[in-house]
Amino acid sequence: MRTIRSTGRARLAAAVALLAPSLVLVAGPTPAQAADTTTRILRAPLELSVVLPCANGGLGEVVDFDGTISEVYHVTVDGTGGFHVHIVETQSNVHGIGATTGDRYVSTRVNLFVYNQGSGGLPITSTQQLVFKIVGPGPGNDALLRITNHTTLNADGTVTVAFDTFSAECEPTAP
Repeated sequence: MRTIRSTGRARLAAAVALLAPSLVLVAGPTPAQAADTTTRILRAPLELSVVLPCANGGLGEVVDFDGTISEVYHVTVDGTGGFHVHIVETQSNVHGIGATTGDRYVSTRVNLFVYNQGSGGLPITSTQQLVFKIVGPGPGNDALLRITNHTTLNADGTVTVAFDTFSAECEPTAP
């Protein structure tokens, strides 16, 4: 299993995506609010450089990607003051070029984030699932990254469930 690393701009974009729900939570609901739902769709250009260890015959190379990232934010404050956030992030038309080999790559990514908070701030559940796939020419240079995390805090603030799973691996190209 090998790690896929990204450059500063990608890390910044990932940090913003992860922090956005937290920023919404800081301005979270008060129990006096009526039920309200807001949906926002954001689209932005994506520029991402990834160190792909699977590429270049296993020697690795930097692959520079560009395309579009889309995020759908769905935020609901329920009638009891509970707070619910659902975020779906996808990529479209994301293509990359290997800096060493000039090989062409295609990237897909789906990131699902769900956050639920009861009135008064507790209980809380938070779940994120991310699947990031890079497909290139020839055998052995495809990569798959999976991240799953979940946390549950019960009504008294005790963490009852908390886990993170991460895998990054090179895959053989399907015949």
